[in-house]
Amino acid sequence: MTIFAILMPAPQPELEQAIENTFPKHHFKITETQWLVSSNSTAMDVVAQLGIYDVKNPEKKSNGNAIVLATSSYYGRAPSTVWDWMKSNLEGNTDG
Repeated sequence: MTIFAILMPAPQPELEQAIENTFPKHHFKITETQWLVSSNSTAMDVVAQLGIYDVKNPEKKSNGNAIVLATSSYYGRAPSTVWDWMKSNLEGNTDG
């Protein structure tokens, strides 16, 4: 699976709810504006699934603004819960 970072300019309850509903077992909230999700989709698909923007339906009302980045590797310093979640989801663990 691919891990996507979702970066919001400000807290957006509607978009946060979409993340939780769309990826119920595959999301991790870092802060109110920083989330991780894992999926076998593309970044464009994740944006559409979350209702941020859908190229196939551009007139559809957006439920928020965010940048969605796919990760190819990761490194840094964070609580162990973040690293555990990322390792589990990169390996395709469906319980993540």
